[in-house]
Amino acid sequence: MNLAFLPDLFALAILVVILALVRRRHRDARADAWLLGLSFTLIESLAHTFYAPQGVPDRVLHVIVLDCYLLAGLVFIWAAGDQGLNQRVRFFYLALNGLSLLSLTSVYGWNLRYASAYVPAIVIGTIVGVATSLFLRRNWRYALMYLGGWGFIGVLVSKGDFRAAIYWSLGCVYAIAAWNFQRRLQARSTGRLAIVTGFSIWALFFLTHPWIMDHYAYHADIASHVWNMQKSLISIGMILVMLEEQVSNNEWLALHDELTGLPNRRLFAAKLTQAIEYSDRKNSSLALVVLDVNNFKKINDTLGHVAGDQVLREVANTLRKSIRASDTVARLGGDEFIIVATDMVNDGSVERFTDSLRSAIEHPITINEQSMVVGASFGFAMYPRDARDATKLLRLADQRMYHLKRRHGQPAQIESGVAEVAAGRLSA
Repeated sequence: MNLAFLPDLFALAILVVILALVRRRHRDARADAWLLGLSFTLIESLAHTFYAPQGVPDRVLHVIVLDCYLLAGLVFIWAAGDQGLNQRVRFFYLALNGLSLLSLTSVYGWNLRYASAYVPAIVIGTIVGVATSLFLRRNWRYALMYLGGWGFIGVLVSKGDFRAAIYWSLGCVYAIAAWNFQRRLQARSTGRLAIVTGFSIWALFFLTHPWIMDHYAYHADIASHVWNMQKSLISIGMILVMLEEQVSNNEWLALHDELTGLPNRRLFAAKLTQAIEYSDRKNSSLALVVLDVNNFKKINDTLGHVAGDQVLREVANTLRKSIRASDTVARLGGDEFIIVATDMVNDGSVERFTDSLRSAIEHPITINEQSMVVGASFGFAMYPRDARDATKLLRLADQRMYHLKRRHGQPAQIESGVAEVAAGRLSA
């Protein structure tokens, strides 16, 4: 038993446990994949501790170590994601191409050192790689990459350089994982830096491992410790990414309505202040538009609150798609929404704007497998013509909306959320 590996093994085990605890508060499929990948590296590290300090590794241990390296790399590629493929296609793509590589690492781990043992895996791997690239990915560039990659492995095997063939293929797997994480994770993430650096180092060590073992065998112990270092770096990076995303999610929830995803009052207040400042600079006008869903209480009472929530989400999505990029829509609470529309010239332009919103909202929607049409009532106030204060603008727009509802026979029941906002939530 090689006791020198135990500290690295314990450190990795602790980090895996920490990642599992963090994952309990951040449940998603990617975190599960990370844990699976790190579990394979933990198994590899455990098997490595039983390597003899000198001589050829035991066959079973060597197969376990190499296969765990490969399986971990494939899982990390899966965890990094590929936006060009759906999950099912991506799974089959990785599984089919991974089987040939798994055969290759198993043959080498079993200490078979003659070319004919590797040829079937190389031939099948080439055919599968080209076929899946053309028919699953529909990308001839990937087909050429597989053709070149497997061709290079075949050249190394034909020369009897089996170690280089195996570790070169593993290096490519981890280089792909590094590249995918580089594209997938947020650009300013500290965790992303740690993960990409760790996988890049890992790929580099796989690619240079044969050269190190052939020329600098007396440095093998140092190389092994550096080899294990990036496992901890990747584990720490994954923990950081999960914590960063949790913080980002909390910040998003603090500024957005959870049901519809629209800005909430707090964020809308900031957006309205910015819009007023913009109008002052440009000497232009803006409109504050308030709307609520007609007969929403009846929808809740007859169809249930789940159906009511679906109606609100449908209205929110319609409003989000119907406003301009310079406008902002938010949910005040209940069935009331508010929009700040910049560069409005006069009442006519605002009325045309609200008419377009009304037409979009009144398209049929399906609720509980029933088609229905939802209506909305609007009220607006102009800045700076009607008021130069955000609270007064909101109060005036709200009064006009409820005046319109009463005129059309809608129940004029003012929501408490509007009263709270009008009391000063949107003070400019």
